[in-house]
Parts: sequence; C-alpha cells; structure tokens
Amino acid sequence: MKNCPVKDSDLKGYASDLEISALSISFPSPAGKVRAAKDVYLGLGRGEALCLAGESGCGKSVLSLAVARLLPESACVSGSVRVLGKDIFSLGKEELCRLRSRRISLIQEQPSMCLNPVMKIGSQVAEAARVSMDLSRRQAKSAALDLLARTGINDPVQRYRHYPHQLSGGMNQRVMIAMALASRPRLLIADEPTTALDPCIQIQLIELLQSVKRELEASLLLITHDLDVARELCSKIAIMYAGQIMECGDIDEVMSVPGHPYSQGMLNCFSTNIPKAIPGAAPPLSNIPTGCAFHPRCPRAVSVCRSNPPPWRNGHRCHL
Repeated sequence: MKNCPVKDSDLKGYASDLEISALSISFPSPAGKVRAAKDVYLGLGRGEALCLAGESGCGKSVLSLAVARLLPESACVSGSVRVLGKDIFSLGKEELCRLRSRRISLIQEQPSMCLNPVMKIGSQVAEAARVSMDLSRRQAKSAALDLLARTGINDPVQRYRHYPHQLSGGMNQRVMIAMALASRPRLLIADEPTTALDPCIQIQLIELLQSVKRELEASLLLITHDLDVARELCSKIAIMYAGQIMECGDIDEVMSVPGHPYSQGMLNCFSTNIPKAIPGAAPPLSNIPTGCAFHPRCPRAVSVCRSNPPPWRNGHRCHL
C-alpha cells in the first residue's frame, strides 16, 4: 500500500482485524471545508494494540468513529476501512448492525454523556448482553452481573440497581467497559479511556484493559494524547497531527528515537526531567498550512517544508 505506515508484510501470518487505506474525511462548515483526516493508512493484526496519539483536535476521534461507521451524514469520505475483511462503508444496515453488536466495541471518552441517565446501569449492561448474544432476560441479567464483577465493580448486585449519577466517573467508565465486553468483541476501540480520572483509577483501568485484551485475544485501537498510557497498553503507535499520520512504528522505537519533530515535541511534554511544551498551537482543521502542516511550530523547518507536502519514508512524514 502506498505510503502505508503498516506495510502488507506486517499483516502476513494472521488475520487483519483492521485495515485503513487512503482514508480522507472532511466536513462542510461556515469556515470552509474541515479536513479531519487526509490519506490515512493503518493496519491492526489479530491481538495487536495500536495507539493513535496526538493533541486534542487533530482528528483522532473522527478516525475512531469512521472505523465504526458512526460519522454524521454530512461527512465526505474517501478511501476504505476494512474490519475483519469487510469494507465498513459498503455494508448494508443489517450487516453493519451485526458487526457493531458482535465484533466492534467502542469505549468513549465521557461515560456520563453516553450512558442513559434514566436507565439503571445493570439494565444497560444486560441489554447490551441480550442483543449481542441472543440471551433471555434472565440470562442477560446473569451475564451483566458477571461483567460488572469482572470489571471491578464492588457489590454488583446492589450496583445493578443504581443510576449513572449515583456512581463516580471511574465506576461509570467500568460500566461502559462492561457494556463493551458484552459482545466479546474482536476489535475494541477506546477513546481517551483514562481522561479526567485520578491516577489510582487510571492504573486500575489500564490493568483491566490489559486483562480484557488477553482474555478475548482482542485487537485494541487506543485513542489518547497520554504517551504514558499508550506505552502501558500498546506495542505500536501512530502519531497524528492536523489530520495526518506523521509517524508510525514500534512504540518503544518511536518513543526512544522519534523520527519526526512533532513526535519529539510530544515526548518533551512528558519528560521526567523538565517537561517542555510545543510552541504555538495546532492549526484549526479548516485552515491547515500548506506544505508540512507542522512547519509553523517546527524548530527544524526549512523553505521546502513551507511549500511542499512531505513524503512518507522511513516510518515518518518529513522532508528531513
């Protein structure tokens, strides 16, 4: 695949759970066309974990919604997304529903915004189990109690009758994970799962996701800007900026010897010595600079960076 951060050879020997090829996504807006993703290539093999990292507003969450085909109708999409060998954009409504309910699970950033506030959390988990596994109501309740217990919720019988507002943010996050696991997914998408949680709860959720991934042999697409969380959960990383993949590869290699100046800047933000912010701000997706999108903030930028889009080579997108 042309300019593909994860080559075809990387996907041989096991079934590919996710293949994104030449994916571009844009939206119309009063400010002009918003380009959320441009020419994105990514691959995820069975049981692999890939982190998609970058600053807020770079297009990460839009990409995750595209994988589950949850983009709004106003989105203009080109390229392809294949999940378990199926082109997600060509599926009929019935087949798409089956794929979502039985093979893909999405853990979103804010559980309080995603859980039904007037429905008991146990009923929400039970409904997810009943639909995805064709269970009776009694079987679904039993499965829900088991899922709540496995995700670390104390006294699941009592919590089953609680509403989301009666639980902490960390507990609601566990409820969302329990709902995501109800279908025993092949592909798990976690969008900023540890945001706004205290460090102790973050550690517990990381351990939970690790155990879930091992138990189900599921592939994990982790969306985050927190490189420490990424290192704990993933073996590969793709760095995204202004809708483009700037660098992709083995997470230890990228974080040890980053090839792109933006990757280096992100690592400096998480330095254990003196953290250093990247100067300036990411551009709005409706007004991305010509040439390399990162050149206005790049300390190494030269004239070609300002005029020509950089090629993809040696695992990163940079003229230098």
